[in-house]
Amino acid sequence: MNEKIKNVVFDVGMVLIDFCWEKHCRDIGLSDEIIKTFEKYMINSKYWGLMDEGLLTEEDALLKFKEEMPQYVKEIDRFWEHPEKLVREYDFASPLVDELHEKGYYVYLLSNYPLGLYKIHWPLFDFYSKVDGYIVSAVEKLCKPNPAIYNLLCERYNLKPEECVFFDDRQENVDAARKVGMEGILFEGEHSVRNLFF
Repeated sequence: MNEKIKNVVFDVGMVLIDFCWEKHCRDIGLSDEIIKTFEKYMINSKYWGLMDEGLLTEEDALLKFKEEMPQYVKEIDRFWEHPEKLVREYDFASPLVDELHEKGYYVYLLSNYPLGLYKIHWPLFDFYSKVDGYIVSAVEKLCKPNPAIYNLLCERYNLKPEECVFFDDRQENVDAARKVGMEGILFEGEHSVRNLFF
């Protein structure tokens, strides 16, 4: 482990939490065909990206999704009735933050996340109240892998990039962290962190 490292920065989705939207679909009785359609026209759509950027509200995105999938208007409404069920905190997440603090590291979050879902989801996460700071894309209207969002984290919390290690499940976000001077590591499970620090 680089002795300079003082700060551990985590992405949130698929790192500290499971984005379990497919399970939610099955739990409310949606077919595989509908799930595949949702994946293309909602989850991986440009509109979801605009929500992440804070340029489109969930309400407006919902209208766009219904325009894209008019045959599934009722199913879209059912999907969005309980947005809290779209995510699940990983069991290891909160204890891991505790253990990193015990070792003397500061812990931060840097996440692409829609504003409305951030307000609903994050208070549900045990680790949220424990971290030393966070940046949410929709709040700042900046998304990874734009280098500006990494620099904003450092400026806001007075961090030196070379003293930060960043974990993300997307390689392009890891590469962007490296470009601003952070150590970047592709997150492939809890072991990605434990192998480095414990």
